[in-house]
Amino acid sequence: MILEEDMGVRLSLKQHARWAAIKSCAAGRSTAKAAAASLGLSVRQVRRLVKRARQVGVRCVVHGNCGRVSNRRLKPATASRVCALYHDRYDEFNLTHFREMLVEREGMRPPCREKIRRLLLAEGLWKRRRKAPKHRERRPRREREGEMLQIDASIHRWFGEERPTAALVGAIDDATGMVAGALFAQAETTHAYMTMLRAIVEKRGVPASIYCDHDSVFFVSKRKDREEAYDLGRPRETQFGRALRELGVRMIPASSPQAKGRVERLWGTFQDRLYHELRLEKITTVEDAHRYLPAFLVRHNRKFAVPAAKSEPAWREKPGPARSAGVFCLKESRTLSNDQTFSYEGRDWQVRRTPGVPPLPQRKIEVRLTLNNQVHAWLGDRRLRLALAPMTLRLIKPEPATPLAQMARAAAAYPRRAEIRL
Repeated sequence: MILEEDMGVRLSLKQHARWAAIKSCAAGRSTAKAAAASLGLSVRQVRRLVKRARQVGVRCVVHGNCGRVSNRRLKPATASRVCALYHDRYDEFNLTHFREMLVEREGMRPPCREKIRRLLLAEGLWKRRRKAPKHRERRPRREREGEMLQIDASIHRWFGEERPTAALVGAIDDATGMVAGALFAQAETTHAYMTMLRAIVEKRGVPASIYCDHDSVFFVSKRKDREEAYDLGRPRETQFGRALRELGVRMIPASSPQAKGRVERLWGTFQDRLYHELRLEKITTVEDAHRYLPAFLVRHNRKFAVPAAKSEPAWREKPGPARSAGVFCLKESRTLSNDQTFSYEGRDWQVRRTPGVPPLPQRKIEVRLTLNNQVHAWLGDRRLRLALAPMTLRLIKPEPATPLAQMARAAAAYPRRAEIRL
C-alpha cells in the first residue's frame, strides 16, 4: 500500500524521520520491529502509528493539538483589563510589583510575570530594558598538556596592507599556552585544518579534546545543508568532525569568541610580532611564510609557554601511517555502475581488476581524496585499483526549430543584393 503525503503538513526533522519509517513499515518494506528499533519506540506504538497512517496519512506523526488554540490562553477581556490598569493606574511599576498589585488591590488572578511582559510589550506599554551583565569568572587551565587544544584561524593581511589576505590556522594547548601547530594557507578550509592537525598528531599524539567555534568547517551550520544531508541519508557532520570522531577526539563548541580567549589573544600577539618579522624578512608569499613559521614558533613557545599543573601529558598514542592517511582525507560514498565506473569531482573513474576482489556492479565503495589531492577507492579494508575512464561522446539531440527560428535561418542563408547608390 503506497501512502500519499499531505503537502499541506510541514514536518520537523524528527517528524520526517518518524514518517519515513512508518511509511516504509506500512508499505511492507520493513517490519514493525525494525521501525521500532530505529525510532526508539515500542512495537506496539509503531503498529498504532501504522494503523493511523492508513487513515490520515502523514498527519499521524503530528500531534493532535498542533495548530489549535490552547485552552489555557489568556482571555481577551482579561488582557484588555491588564493593559488598561497598567496604562491608567500602575504606569512605571516594575512587572513583579504590578502583578502583586493586581492580586492585592484588584482581586485578579493575573498571568505569570513573563506573560504580562509580552502582553505589555505587544501593546507598546513596556520597553525592553538592558539586563545587568552576567558575572563571569575566568575558566582555569586544563591540568595536563594535550588535554584540550583551542583551534582557530586568523584572516589578516600578513604580508602588508597592499597584499591580499591570508589565513593563519593554529592550535594552542590550553594547559601550557604552547602553540602545538600552525600553518599559512590561502583561506580557512578543511584541508588547512586537517593538514595542521595531522602534523600535530604525528609529532605529539592525539589530543583528548578540541575547542573550536561554530565555523562550517567544524559543524553543519546551515539548516538547508542539515536537511539535505538528512534526506540523502548522510551523517550530519563535516569532514573534519568525521575525522575527529574516528580519532576519538571530543569536539567542544565555544558559545562566544571570549570563551576561547586563549587562541584569540594568540592572534593579537602574532599580528603584532609575526607580522613585523615577516616584513623584516621581506616575505610576501604563503609558501615562504610557511617555511619561516617553525623557527618563529620555537622562539614564541620558549618565551610564552608555561608548565602544566600536572607533568604527565594527556596525549594519546599516535596512529600508524596507514590509519592516519585513512582519517585525514575527504571521504564520500559512490555506487559503481555496471561497467565498474563512478563519477567524482566531475571526472569518470574506472575500477580496474583488483586481485582478490570480485566484480562490483551496483556496490557501494568509499572514495577518498587525500591531502595531496590523490583519489583512492576502497571496499572495506581493500584498496581498489583506479584509472581515469575513457571519455565518451554524448549525442545532443537538436531542439525542434520554431517558425521564427526557421525564418531567421532562411534569411541568413539567402544572399543579399548589393545596395546601389546613385
